[in-house]
Amino acid sequence: MTQSTCLVLLISSYFVIYPASLFSLVFNTASSSQNRSNQGNVLVLNSLFKKESHPPTVYEFSQLSENAVQNKEKIDQQVQLSSGDICEVVNQTVLNCSSRNLTDVPGGEYSSITKLHLQNNRITNLKYKAFIHFLNLERLNLENNLLTTLSLNCFYGLTKLKMLTLRSNNLLLNNVTFHPDIFSPLIHLEKLIINKNVPQNSTDNDLFNYPDKALSKLRNLVVLEMDGLKNKSLGPGFLNMTSLTNLTLAGYLIGNCYMGTLNADTFINVPGLKYLDLSSCYITGTKIHDFAFSHLSKLEVLNLTHNEDIDIDNLQKVFKSLYNITSLKTLSMHLIVNRYSLGICLDADSINYFPRYLETFDAQENNLEAVDRRVIRKLSPSLRVLNLSGNKFVFGTYLQDLKYMVNLQELYLNGGSFTYSLPVAYPFQLRSGKYFSSSNCTLYMATDRSSFSPFTIELPPNLTRLEMNGAGLTYRLTALNVSDNNLKVLHLKNNNFPSLEGPINGLHSLVHLDLSQSSVKYIKTTFFDSFTSIRELNLSNNLLGEFFLSQSNETLVFSKLKNLEILDLSSNGIHLLHFDLFMDLPRLHHLNLAFNTLTTTFGVDITKLSKLMYLDLTKTGISKIPETARTFIDGLNISVFMGKCSISCECDNLDFLLWMVNSKAFDKTFKNYMCFYMDSSSRPITDGYKSTIEILRGKCTSHEMLFFMVGCGTLFLFFLLLFGIIYRFRWKLRYLYYAAYLHYKKSGGEGGAKFKYDAFVSYDHADEETIVIHVCNELEARGLKLCVHGRDFRAGDYIASNVVKAVCSSRKTLVVLTKNLMNSYWCKYELQMANMEAVHTGRQVLIFLLVENIPQGELGVELLYNIRNNTYIPYPTEPCDTAFWDALWNKLANDIRD
Repeated sequence: MTQSTCLVLLISSYFVIYPASLFSLVFNTASSSQNRSNQGNVLVLNSLFKKESHPPTVYEFSQLSENAVQNKEKIDQQVQLSSGDICEVVNQTVLNCSSRNLTDVPGGEYSSITKLHLQNNRITNLKYKAFIHFLNLERLNLENNLLTTLSLNCFYGLTKLKMLTLRSNNLLLNNVTFHPDIFSPLIHLEKLIINKNVPQNSTDNDLFNYPDKALSKLRNLVVLEMDGLKNKSLGPGFLNMTSLTNLTLAGYLIGNCYMGTLNADTFINVPGLKYLDLSSCYITGTKIHDFAFSHLSKLEVLNLTHNEDIDIDNLQKVFKSLYNITSLKTLSMHLIVNRYSLGICLDADSINYFPRYLETFDAQENNLEAVDRRVIRKLSPSLRVLNLSGNKFVFGTYLQDLKYMVNLQELYLNGGSFTYSLPVAYPFQLRSGKYFSSSNCTLYMATDRSSFSPFTIELPPNLTRLEMNGAGLTYRLTALNVSDNNLKVLHLKNNNFPSLEGPINGLHSLVHLDLSQSSVKYIKTTFFDSFTSIRELNLSNNLLGEFFLSQSNETLVFSKLKNLEILDLSSNGIHLLHFDLFMDLPRLHHLNLAFNTLTTTFGVDITKLSKLMYLDLTKTGISKIPETARTFIDGLNISVFMGKCSISCECDNLDFLLWMVNSKAFDKTFKNYMCFYMDSSSRPITDGYKSTIEILRGKCTSHEMLFFMVGCGTLFLFFLLLFGIIYRFRWKLRYLYYAAYLHYKKSGGEGGAKFKYDAFVSYDHADEETIVIHVCNELEARGLKLCVHGRDFRAGDYIASNVVKAVCSSRKTLVVLTKNLMNSYWCKYELQMANMEAVHTGRQVLIFLLVENIPQGELGVELLYNIRNNTYIPYPTEPCDTAFWDALWNKLANDIRD
């Protein structure tokens, strides 16, 4: 007996007690066996356990003893993990054990679990009956583990499983790793994902083959995703997979695919395929057989994207193998030429066998610059979607032939949508085909017209969608005519259109226009006049701030868009919008003004927008909405967004905060809303403004009381000061008032001499009989004309008016000073009016006749001042001779006349 045999016997005696370890060791030994000695050891183990009753291993051990099975189950139960501490049960049907650093399938009773997530763990081997506790499992995900082996019957009991994911492990694609009976229990499996298991850049192709024997047991499998193998065909076992319709062998982000060659028999055993993905599989065009796809009579979708070595010169070969497949509807040939190749003109011979019933064709990023004038007419008449984005088309006569694509509905001419890393090496081989400069393309035809006017763009008659996003277009959009068309959606975003001038005629069916990110700075008032059918207009991310700030007639820009429903003016650097800008948009229901620098108060009239449902003011300078707009918003079923706006959380904005919180127009979580304060600080809102409003209510209430008291005090002081001023100048004010009143009446027709009277006699009525009559008689006897209020005041006039009139129309005012006069209000008034007349006219007015000897202390400061600064004559109280009285009266009369 050899040493190796003895070693095997020794190990086998140990594994009778620990059979679980035996299975793992034997499988690993078999998987890595590279020489005959190791194979011999495995055969010896097979013979040793041939008569024992035990579950079969990868290499079908005969049997283990019943005792060994019991020991195995006991040991397994000990090593199985308690998922209650590690995993998460969701809705009683999903067990999430992902990213738990597990090395084995969790144990426990899980009869209700239908979905088990075990991805992102460290499981290396699936043991015998690993899922015996998951009998109702329908989905199992083992992606991104360290699986290298699958014990036979590891899927025992999973008869209800419909989807199995083994992606991103170390399970080599061959008949050793995938035993012919490995999938036998999975009688209802519909989707199997085993890609990303073939090592990248593997050079030993002999280690791999498609495990068709194992896969042949999956008669209900519909979708299969696995790695594409170099120069390998799908074996005869695939013929048993009668339900298989979707096959993905793609590389790059999906899996690892290095097919290189497509032979005549590569897909001969999968005639029922409807979907085939061969993207990023390093397929070489010269190694594609003319009938590589001809057996796929039911094929509907074929993806050959990112196979740069197919090349334009081999297009005819690909098309020829697809020509008779009447079911083919979608063909993707995105990037099938070297991305660094020169510009290409596609000649007509390349598409002689273009699939006749194709409806969707994707030929992005193939360095096409032009096409032969005959190409468009050779395309499938049933073509509905054509994607030529990422090419380098130049303006040419071939565009006239677009009208022949009568069934085309969608045309994509966008710029490149993929971002690549910088090259790390120069192209190792130039394409062998024809370059643009030496191509046999027919670019012009004898029937081409040379007329330049009127210039008209020909569009496919049934085209409904045209996209030219990021196409590098740099134009002023001036006058343009478009042929009759049914275009509804036009996307021109991410180009350079600094000026929109127009008119653009012919787009009468257009409902969606996207001119965003196109550096638009100016819009002519009449540009949109021919776009009356537009419902959605996107002008976001442009440079319209200065335009709306400087244009006096900006309100007319949108005046013809009566059917507009959605308008996006976000991110335009707009500082100010005219109050009536949106008044002619009665159907507008979505208005986006976000990310502009609008003024503090929203100064745009939206009260005409009765159908408004969405108003976005996110991150604008707006801190509040006017009261009229708030009332209007409350009457609509509308959503308003003001996140990241400069909303003030001070007392003067409390009413707006209360309105926001109570209005149904705002999301009550107020996510991304901010509070801004007078000291330029800010903070995010996390409680729906509840604490802010509570603080402001207490703070602002006390402030309101303080403001009220301060206001009242200020008002009181103002009126007190005003009263003091009026009181201080009361006589002058009264004099001026009545003087003006009399002047007005006089100018109405009265005239005459400068002074009507020589003197106005001011006296108290109590002194009239004792003194005044005598004084008046003496003065009038000497030729003086006197005004005596008891005699000469006009009846019906105000007393004050009569007094002022008497003072102003008299040369002097004679004050008969007695104690009675000092106690009379109207006498004091007459004295003040006379004093004001003197001040106003600058002449001496007052003459005092001191009838009684009144002490100075009783006269008062003001009266004493007037006596001393004016003429006064003492009236004698003792009897005097006639000569004295004559001298007195003459002196008084002369003083009055002076």
